[in-house]
Amino acid sequence: MAPRPQVLKKIFPYLLSSCLILGCLAIAKIIMHWLQGSFPAPLLAMLMLLTLLLTNVVKEHHLTPCAKPLLNVMPLFFIPAGVGFIEHLEIIALQWQFLSAVFILVPLTSLLLIAAVISVFKGRIEHD
Repeated sequence: MAPRPQVLKKIFPYLLSSCLILGCLAIAKIIMHWLQGSFPAPLLAMLMLLTLLLTNVVKEHHLTPCAKPLLNVMPLFFIPAGVGFIEHLEIIALQWQFLSAVFILVPLTSLLLIAAVISVFKGRIEHD
């Protein structure tokens, strides 16, 4: 007995979406294994997906069926980080001055550096 066309119409967007996401992850893992690099494969997969989206090879509506439910449960992925934070409260209490300085100085330095680079490039463009 052949599957009904209505069932295939409902399932196909989910299959396409999951194949695109998992395909990028598999390719990223193969690349990182082949290069023996230390760059995280999931991050490389996200960069690959971003590149595919920006070049219009993949459209946003192709990824939406599987990406939307994943985004809805994304807070669950942060539970291990929160548990790790709570497990190290003693170390954090001992180093709070250093951590506070890092949390303030690193973003501020990054912001100022990015602003300087943009102003240099903006000046080059205006003078050309």
